[in-house]
Amino acid sequence: LDQARVQRLLAYLLLHRRAPRSRQQIAFTLWPDTPDAQALRNLRTLLTRLRQALPDAERYLDIGTHALRWRPDSSFNLDVADFEAAYEQAVSAEQRGQPAEAIAALEQAVNLYAGDLLPGWYDEWLAPERERLRQAYLDALGRLAALLEQRRRYRQALSYAQRLVRADPLHEAVYRRLMALHLALGDRASALRVYHTCATILRHELGVDPSPVTQAVYQRVLMVDASPAQQEP
Repeated sequence: LDQARVQRLLAYLLLHRRAPRSRQQIAFTLWPDTPDAQALRNLRTLLTRLRQALPDAERYLDIGTHALRWRPDSSFNLDVADFEAAYEQAVSAEQRGQPAEAIAALEQAVNLYAGDLLPGWYDEWLAPERERLRQAYLDALGRLAALLEQRRRYRQALSYAQRLVRADPLHEAVYRRLMALHLALGDRASALRVYHTCATILRHELGVDPSPVTQAVYQRVLMVDASPAQQEP
């Protein structure tokens, strides 16, 4: 399975495993600049190579005359599937008003995310999938930080908020959360440093100052005296 096209076919079928994909759609996706008939011939050749490399391919792939699909009843482990399941479980638990279950599932999700999907691949079809998973990861970090802050678990919330700002340094609202968390822990100096970091990055990357909302939080921090860190339950 060391051939690039075989890897891309498997990746495509795994990422679209919930429904069959027509041969035409797959062929045109993998060979976007190739005439239709040639793209379909390329796909047939690729399937032959796949069968040669993986003699029991039918255990995993439903290879039909008109469509292909990763078999839902096959036994396999997929990190993307595990991440999506944990994320969906967390969102559902939060909607049901079960914060403890949501926190556990969110922690599982963010720990499963090991970086961007298939780094080094620049296929056009892959970009939306990569961005979808990345946004789910950022959302999971944000939800986790918010839920932990609500339960006054400030240090844990701070850790996840810091991961979020490292992953998305232009997300201004995260800086406000970081300032609030540092302040809740009695660390006024760190809250001020967060604001200056935010201002520097926004000016350098976007040529703008922090929003009035962020500046208002900064002014409140300036007026707060340093106090001992609050104890967490």
